[in-house]
Amino acid sequence: MEIKEEKILSKKVVFALLLSSCIIAAFFAYLYVDISQKLKALSVESGIFSPASRSPQEIYDAAKDSVVLIERRENTSRGMITKSICSGFIYHDKKHIITVYSSVANADEIRVVFNNKTKVKAEILGFDEYSNIAVLNFTKDLTITQGPLYLGKSDWLHLEEKVHIVGKICGTENLLVSGEVNGINVPYWLKNEFPLVDVIKFSARALSSETLGAPLLNSRGEVIGMIIDLVDNGGNITTLGYAISSNMIKKIASSIVKYGKYEHLWLEGIWGIDVTPEIAEFMDVNFTTGFLVTYIDLNVSSKLAYEEKLQAGNRTVIVDGRNVTIGGDIIIKIGDKEVNGMYDIAAYLEENRKYSTVRLTVVRDGEILEKPIIWPVAAFHPLPD
Repeated sequence: MEIKEEKILSKKVVFALLLSSCIIAAFFAYLYVDISQKLKALSVESGIFSPASRSPQEIYDAAKDSVVLIERRENTSRGMITKSICSGFIYHDKKHIITVYSSVANADEIRVVFNNKTKVKAEILGFDEYSNIAVLNFTKDLTITQGPLYLGKSDWLHLEEKVHIVGKICGTENLLVSGEVNGINVPYWLKNEFPLVDVIKFSARALSSETLGAPLLNSRGEVIGMIIDLVDNGGNITTLGYAISSNMIKKIASSIVKYGKYEHLWLEGIWGIDVTPEIAEFMDVNFTTGFLVTYIDLNVSSKLAYEEKLQAGNRTVIVDGRNVTIGGDIIIKIGDKEVNGMYDIAAYLEENRKYSTVRLTVVRDGEILEKPIIWPVAAFHPLPD
């Protein structure tokens, strides 16, 4: 009887152990799948755990069908003819094309040519002249079978990182050029009145106007920028270019698709100029950097209930051959960020778009004011005539 009970007990122990092993195995299997899915999602989002770098040929093969040729066409006595071409690429929803505004502005007709030689008419949905981004949509319903290019995170870029360009050259022929990153967050002015934030400077073996609008790809084949300008080389092939980062492309393109425009933020009703040693000498101050307030919109200033307000310049002098209004406040800090010039203010506001007002540390009559000045933020507008 005791032997029987021992056998029954032994079977129960074995069964319990087997059951426990199954439960533990199932738990770890679930944990493995869960972690794998999370790592995969994180890989897509940040690129941290992405597969090993692709070869240039693999990057080219993956991107070529999503890169398009953009034709700027004009109506002439000989009919509609193509005047210039550039590159572009399919945006994430497969209904839009991103390219450079300067190459399609004022076109009588815009034509998109896909890699399979299909030609489709398009129109400008919206644009941002400060970043040179234009978003195109098609003039009739169209099903795009080619996939969009994935916009990666440009803030993972580093100097001397390898980059690749898949663009168009000599008509519809594809071009693959490799290069490297030479600068990150480079201050750049496409238009004199306002700087573009988050620009990538890069070098490559051969760049031409046809590569404007082409995607800048990292070693994983992700878009980390779009070529918006080239260093002028007398109309010849150049090796230096500038690209707007993918982080900015995401914000600007999505805003254009939704609202038809993108608003660059600035200090409401304020215009000015970067301080130089020459300006500082004229003003007899020891601050040789900062942003000098030259003009304030009184319609904005008069509505502010703040006790202390910014003050504009009060006399005009000639500095390096141009008229400069001096005597106004010099902004030397916005929030906790030092200001060397206009770019620093624009970069701070772009990074902190949620703020409706900001704290400004200013120099007045050569002395730093004890209390910061609170000032409203609004969309940038050029100085009225």
